Amino acid sequence: MECTGRQGQGFAERWRSVLLRVAAIPFVFFGVGLYRAWLATFFRYDAFPTISVFDYFLFEGAIGIASLALAFAARRVAPLWANRTAMLLTGACMVGGSALIVLACFAVPLPALKVVGLLAAGGGLGSLILMWAEFYGSLNPMRVALYHAMAIFVGEVVKWLFLGMSVPYLAFFSIVLPLVCLACVRSSMRRLPERDLPPAMKEGDPKTIPWKPILLMAVCTFAGGFGALPTQLLVPGNVVGAMFVTALVFFGVLSTARWFNFDTIYQLAFPLFIVGFLFVMPTFGSNAQIMALCYDAGYTMLSMYIMIVMSNITYRFGVNAVWINGIERGIRYVVELVGWLAFAGASANLGEEATTVLYGGVAIAVVLTFVVIFFTERGLSAKWGIVLKDDPVGSASAEGRMAIRVSDLSRAYNLSPREEEVLQLIAQGDTVAEIEDVLYVSQGTVKAHINHIYRKFDIHSKSELFDLINDVEKPVRVKGRARVGVENEKGRST
Repeated sequence: MECTGRQGQGFAERWRSVLLRVAAIPFVFFGVGLYRAWLATFFRYDAFPTISVFDYFLFEGAIGIASLALAFAARRVAPLWANRTAMLLTGACMVGGSALIVLACFAVPLPALKVVGLLAAGGGLGSLILMWAEFYGSLNPMRVALYHAMAIFVGEVVKWLFLGMSVPYLAFFSIVLPLVCLACVRSSMRRLPERDLPPAMKEGDPKTIPWKPILLMAVCTFAGGFGALPTQLLVPGNVVGAMFVTALVFFGVLSTARWFNFDTIYQLAFPLFIVGFLFVMPTFGSNAQIMALCYDAGYTMLSMYIMIVMSNITYRFGVNAVWINGIERGIRYVVELVGWLAFAGASANLGEEATTVLYGGVAIAVVLTFVVIFFTERGLSAKWGIVLKDDPVGSASAEGRMAIRVSDLSRAYNLSPREEEVLQLIAQGDTVAEIEDVLYVSQGTVKAHINHIYRKFDIHSKSELFDLINDVEKPVRVKGRARVGVENEKGRST
């Protein structure tokens, strides 16, 4: 009993310490939630009387086009957050677009005015999203998961508050919130150490595309557009669904339990989306609250997972955040529009029965895509389809080469995801105390992970560890076979 009491006391003390550290996180880091709440003011409350389904997809299309344009101009405009012109244009587009939408809906009922407002606001949001991608690409993936989950939770709380507001207040916040969002992202970047800030994209930087997460998101977004669910009015079920998965990620990131931790949480993303969004939701089609809960839970988990993967690619391999996230977002929103058009066309021309059959085909496509890609890229720090030119090691930055080597060693020696994370931080030169701070664990836990790494590598000192990491040409021997921590000619890890 005494032993159990001490364990319970230690458990409570650890969580108290962790939550105190979480409480010290600057609020500006959660600005992503505010732009999500801003977006909801136009489309989820029925506050703007002339806004239609078409307007939603016009807005989303503007985000996609702006994202793609910025991706292909990344060498000239990145980093966006430090680009004064980009900041001013983003603010002008979001605030000015919002004002035009309000004007067109309540004062001057001109369709052209509303269209211009939607295009401007959507384009500005595309730029803002990529600024936040630069912020997340400067962070360790566990911090990305923690901050992003908390940001979305904050956004859902704001949405809930908006549910009780009258139309004039929603119109006011639709104009003011963009300025708050921009102030948050700029303040967030300034709080980062200078060494972590995203550099300008140079000629020799890796310009690769992680096609696997992009394909996964595209297929799932097409399914979402096909169901035409993003335009449903906001109900408590939407908020509860998003809050549930953000709480799940929050406690998973901070937990050290074997059965419930960050490693298991990110592996649940696509199964939760598939089960909740594609199977549970149609079963409860007559229950708006359950449908809303399933949709927002599945899609929120999905979008968080993609953000973690994409930011991790930037963080590990030095691929520019504006480049890869601009392409991913552009494809996402264009494909969503295609999905909605396909649904509208099928509903109008084929009838309900044939549309249901098509929905089943879309569900099967999502499942097959998930199975093929997820089971070939099980680790969060996998390469996810990126190819760094002809010589994957020689063409990457110094940090990228180190990350590739660590990833290959981790796979070869069967390190757990948490052990690989510790190894990545050691390779970057972080001390035990710094790793403790980054991973929100005790120094004893960090040292236990290091001991496990040493045992699996059959080494006994940090100097031996760095010899192994730095010697790229040295074969990695596992179970009698030699492996080298680089990619072979087909781009697969040997």
